[in-house]
Amino acid sequence: MKLLDHFTVCVALIALTVLVNPVQAADSAGMGAIAILAPTSDAVLQSGAENKLEFNVKLSPRGNHLHIYIDNQDPIIERNVAHCPCSVALPKLTPGKHVIVIKEATSGHAMTGVERSVTVTVK
Repeated sequence: MKLLDHFTVCVALIALTVLVNPVQAADSAGMGAIAILAPTSDAVLQSGAENKLEFNVKLSPRGNHLHIYIDNQDPIIERNVAHCPCSVALPKLTPGKHVIVIKEATSGHAMTGVERSVTVTVK
């Protein structure tokens, strides 16, 4: 009976976390999480403007830093994630659709599975 109570509490906490912050990806093994604050998915960004990626992150026990990918190009490595919300300047983007992905990585740069993405349009 006690095991069932603990299980019920865990499921309720996970459900509450997802309901409170739906733009969040969680590592089921370690409870790491990434929430993209801006830009939102389907946002329209201005070409030539200084656009920023703003996010919150809670590293999982295996997480060490983040890799930020734009259209599967070489990643931007962000190590300063201890005091989020965090902000990273995006490079100049060409007009069109772009996919921005934030992935948590271990100290050896292996992906942990904690990630979040948004698709934006640049005009």
